[in-house]
Amino acid sequence: MKIFFLTHFYPPHHIGGTENYTHGLAKGLVNAGHQVQVLCVEEWESGAQYWNGFTDDVYDTVPVRRLNLNWTRAANVNRDLYDNPFIANYLEKYLREIKPDLVHITSCITLSASVIAPIKRARLPLVVSLTDFWFICPRVTLLRSDQQPCDGRVTEWDCLECLLRGSKVEKWSRCIFPKPIMVNLLTGISKNNTLSRLRGLRGMAMDIHGRRVVMQQSLAQADRVLIASQVGLDLFRGAGFAMPIDIVHYGHDLTWLDAYHGKTPSRAIRFGFSGQIAPMKGPQLLIEAFRAIGANDDARLLIYGNLDKDPAFGQHLRALAHQHPAIEFRGTYAHTASAQVFADMDVLVVPSLWNDYPLIINEAFATGTPVIASDFGGMSEFVKHATNGLLFMRGDRDDLAHQLKRIITEPGLLAQLCAQIPPVKTMAQAVDEMQQIYQSVLTTNS
Repeated sequence: MKIFFLTHFYPPHHIGGTENYTHGLAKGLVNAGHQVQVLCVEEWESGAQYWNGFTDDVYDTVPVRRLNLNWTRAANVNRDLYDNPFIANYLEKYLREIKPDLVHITSCITLSASVIAPIKRARLPLVVSLTDFWFICPRVTLLRSDQQPCDGRVTEWDCLECLLRGSKVEKWSRCIFPKPIMVNLLTGISKNNTLSRLRGLRGMAMDIHGRRVVMQQSLAQADRVLIASQVGLDLFRGAGFAMPIDIVHYGHDLTWLDAYHGKTPSRAIRFGFSGQIAPMKGPQLLIEAFRAIGANDDARLLIYGNLDKDPAFGQHLRALAHQHPAIEFRGTYAHTASAQVFADMDVLVVPSLWNDYPLIINEAFATGTPVIASDFGGMSEFVKHATNGLLFMRGDRDDLAHQLKRIITEPGLLAQLCAQIPPVKTMAQAVDEMQQIYQSVLTTNS
């Protein structure tokens, strides 16, 4: 079978949950004897023009075509983020070139939903994995600009206002005009390509009505839509996506687990954070909570992630840590180095503020490492309080500090949590399951 993956980004220069999951599936399918091709975006906001060519390479046995784009220079910059005729035309030609048997989309964030129509015009079976909330939320995260969660059940104006909040045009229009006039003005700007492409409005002044129509119509064309959690499914249902959506839990690439031989000795409890260094992921909350417990020799905090991706936020975290002797910034690591990372970590902390389900939760479970996580979204679906980990109220520094303190002070608690960690679905199991899904879709379309 020749399987064609479309996704937003791909390793090695882009690393995240979706990227790792997509590559794990792709590599597993190659190992199972299938032909695989990946199409993704490499450069996303650099280059003199929108289209800056492509590169072909093979990453870890998987052939990848990487498109170099600059979204800020697109013809219709805001609409092209969700409905891009250039990408649709490009894909139509590429499909004729590679002639796949089936297409699997794991993210549309950079390629837009316009990729779906040419796939279906070519009469190709299509599987879509909803690895994020992009089809519901232009910000992708269902986290509002005021850092409060959104359930997607909002008006078009609510959505536009969230995107524009803090921009100069939103601020001065709010000061000058009564709200009804402001709403009409900003909605009108969002539907005008000449105005909405101006600096300060790009990516924000978006035609929300048009976007919602495209999202619903596009996703409805998929032959099979998959999602990894009940929480995620409920959010899509609440946002009006009525097509069948099946829950299929992620598999995890645990090939590195052979190098894991248990925890390295430590007198201190080692709390760890690993992931994107961004406000929505909550590392600032974790540092504040760790400092609040007054830990000294009995606890350490190890933070893995790229502090330079957002230099201002990285500097903020360093300032919060204030050269605390027990807080260490360890940078990024290759996925193959995960065994050593978890050997040096007794508890993983996932303090995300949004409807997150970080795949690293199950990587921690695979090494018998319990998790402290926000009582929110997919995190609370998989981390069970006082069973395989502890939960704290989303965004509550004091509650997080309390849970950290419990691990340090309650005798036997850490061992109790470790003993009840569930088995983890491997990528090999996920590949077997996905092959069955593909075969079912192919049979239905034959």
